[in-house]
Amino acid sequence: MDMQTEAADSIEDGVEGSLAGDVRWQLVQRLVRSRTMQRASYLKKILLFVAETSLLHPDTVIREQDIARRVLGRKDDFDPAYDTIVRVQMGHLRQKLQTYFETEGASESLRLTLPRGSYRIVFEEAVHPAIEQPVIAVTESVFAVPSPPLVELKRRPWRWISLVAILLCAAAASLSWWRSHRVVAPEDSSIANRMFPYLAKGGKVSVVLPDTSLLLIQKTFYTDIPVEVYSQTGNRAMVDSQAQDQKFSQLLSLLGRVRTTTLDEASVGTDFLQALTRAGMRAELRYARDLHIRDFGQGSYILIGNQRSDPWVSLFAARSNFQYTGKPAGHSYAFHNANPFKGEQPDYVPVEGDVESTNYADVTLTPNLTDSGYVLTIVGSDVPANEAAARFLMGDELPPDLQAILKKGTLRSFELLLRGHHLHGESNDKLAIIAYRVLRR
Repeated sequence: MDMQTEAADSIEDGVEGSLAGDVRWQLVQRLVRSRTMQRASYLKKILLFVAETSLLHPDTVIREQDIARRVLGRKDDFDPAYDTIVRVQMGHLRQKLQTYFETEGASESLRLTLPRGSYRIVFEEAVHPAIEQPVIAVTESVFAVPSPPLVELKRRPWRWISLVAILLCAAAASLSWWRSHRVVAPEDSSIANRMFPYLAKGGKVSVVLPDTSLLLIQKTFYTDIPVEVYSQTGNRAMVDSQAQDQKFSQLLSLLGRVRTTTLDEASVGTDFLQALTRAGMRAELRYARDLHIRDFGQGSYILIGNQRSDPWVSLFAARSNFQYTGKPAGHSYAFHNANPFKGEQPDYVPVEGDVESTNYADVTLTPNLTDSGYVLTIVGSDVPANEAAARFLMGDELPPDLQAILKKGTLRSFELLLRGHHLHGESNDKLAIIAYRVLRR
């Protein structure tokens, strides 16, 4: 048995016990249990494999073929020249590590990196630069006044009133200086925050969670329930009668009554709610089934999910250039490019592979039905795309030219088409803007 095989088998042989007291291995354990890595099951397996091999067999060369076969389930004839799955996932893992150490792991005393061109982990001592806090000092020579006798205080209170006024002015000036020189938090410059001024025009912002029960019903019968039917409470259970089996009919009836959404999309909705609140805006969390068409004539909304889980997005679909459409029976849902520019495709079709899939998401900022507020729709080709697009809006920066467009505040609508890749059962690690549209007032 060669060293590579011995190293790969170490995970299965349960040799973790010998690393239990190693602070480096403890860091790895914190990483795989972190929120950053919560849904990245394949990336966690890769990290555990390369970390354990690096620590127990420091002289072993970790090969791309070892990761592909031992972790990703590739066959023995795996050829890295034609299959880039390992290099792609290592790129995702490096991004996850960077995110962890910039956020929830910022206080770690050790850093873990994967240098490019190598699959061996490097541990380094973290360097935490001292952060000097601004101090507003009041000098004694300016403000210190000898304490006069009590009788004099009573006779000349205006002097103390003047002194208090001076102190208040100094404090106000100091606060003004601090506000103008303070460092803006990264979240303040995210794409979502640049859209918040538009959403604020409607007053209250409603973050709408998708109706997963509706999605399950439609998938069961290979059908679509349009917004006209969904908006009428009495018609939402019409599909139940199509079930021949009584128990199956009861199950569908239950799905038609209960309110369900995915944990990931609920988490995204909560994050949007908190971001809006931090921005000083009035916001609330609502469920798609509790809304009516008339609601979209006032206020602003954030709609998460395509029309199969949130039919309300179809009210604004005609305003998007990249329209989510297709035939459910043929499983051919795609984003149709209504007006292709040079170099663009007429259709963007999600690709579902054996291990890795490509998906798309369309993000559109458009006025509500009465032009009194705005609606932000996040329409993904699947649940991972919905979540990834929302995370992209809250955590990424636009290219400078698009930032300038949003900043002018004269938009009628703004649209981004995003593309990403993900392993089955995991969310996208990174989305990219592949096209956009701007309509000015």
